[in-house]
Amino acid sequence: MKQDYWSSLQLLSVAARALQRESAAHLKALGLPQLGYYILEYLDERSPMLQSELARLVRVRPQTIGAVLTTLETNQWITRQRGLPRNQIAVSITERGRALFEAARERLRALHLPADVEALRPILAAIINRTAHCPGS
Repeated sequence: MKQDYWSSLQLLSVAARALQRESAAHLKALGLPQLGYYILEYLDERSPMLQSELARLVRVRPQTIGAVLTTLETNQWITRQRGLPRNQIAVSITERGRALFEAARERLRALHLPADVEALRPILAAIINRTAHCPGS
């Protein structure tokens, strides 16, 4: 079927999967999982951050983020401080992690998204915010 006949939902879904595959390949070349990139992005802006807060921000379960953080910590891209009150864990980006994040950001610029893609940000954010409150998301 021609793309002219696809619903907006189908176009959005196919475009998201295509970009996810392409960006994952760019990041894999650096040894960085895609979720790891998003974690480093948050930590680059604000570090340290509680592990539970990171999980909430990237919209994954605490168990899921734990496995990715182990990979990032093993590669010395982050550090984790344990022993905080209520068994909380603080996560910080290292200088090595910042350098990797910058290299990854440069690789992702190679995706060559259209210049007007930024106009989609408010629409995509609204969809994400609306669906974040739906059961099963």
